[in-house]
Amino acid sequence: MKNLKVDYVSDLHLSFYLKCYKNGYNKRDMEIFVEEKIRSQVQGEILVIAGDISEYVESAVSFLEMCARHYEKVFFVAGNHEYYLSRMMAPEVREEFNGRSFNKIVKIRELVQDSDKIEFLDSSCQNQGMTEYKGFTIAGDTMWYVPKSLKDWFFYYVLSNDSKLIRSERSAKERIERLNLYSTCWYECLPDEVDLIVSHVPPTASPNSKYNHNSCYNNDISEFKSKVWIYGHDHIAADFIKDGTRFVSNPWGYDSKDLKIKTLTLKK
Repeated sequence: MKNLKVDYVSDLHLSFYLKCYKNGYNKRDMEIFVEEKIRSQVQGEILVIAGDISEYVESAVSFLEMCARHYEKVFFVAGNHEYYLSRMMAPEVREEFNGRSFNKIVKIRELVQDSDKIEFLDSSCQNQGMTEYKGFTIAGDTMWYVPKSLKDWFFYYVLSNDSKLIRSERSAKERIERLNLYSTCWYECLPDEVDLIVSHVPPTASPNSKYNHNSCYNNDISEFKSKVWIYGHDHIAADFIKDGTRFVSNPWGYDSKDLKIKTLTLKK
């Protein structure tokens, strides 16, 4: 029998724990943070981060590189915040991406593509969001939602930053619909049995989530293609089983005082 020990976390939102400058964070501050909050808790062979590390691309990648010093490998997916282009960023940072959020994802791909210790799981990557590690198949993507009810569309347009800070030449409605379509097509093309799936958006509503009736906080996947699924986005810690699949989430959130890394073991 094969075992793979996996540490996992999501929704780090580093801007809430590190001093944020217009072009990111001080590297020394990040190193201290990783030493105190990551290295001291390492139990697994690999680390999985289920999205929302930071809006700042270079800082997010530097953080991943620092984490990779303490693991055999780091796997991550993009969260909605990785797409954000905010006016709080330095003008040269926004200009680098030409006002298009997807260019940030392209930049992340470019920065990690030659690393043998960091793997970006995304449907747009060369790995098409799926890889094999030590005999275990791991797949991942943001798994974008799409609002369904009028109430959820109201939430998306009025309350959610996704409609305002994810930018492209398309309308906010068309953006989210196309992102969801890409994720849906990616998921449908996965093999029926994957050892681990990682997504930022939950594939189903968590029984603990206060957002379980809001389709901006989960997808409605009818058939789960893995026995283990790590997710984030709703900022509610969870560990539950549905239709034979174990779903886990370990968000640090915006103001958590309990920054714990959790561990699970994949068996084959």
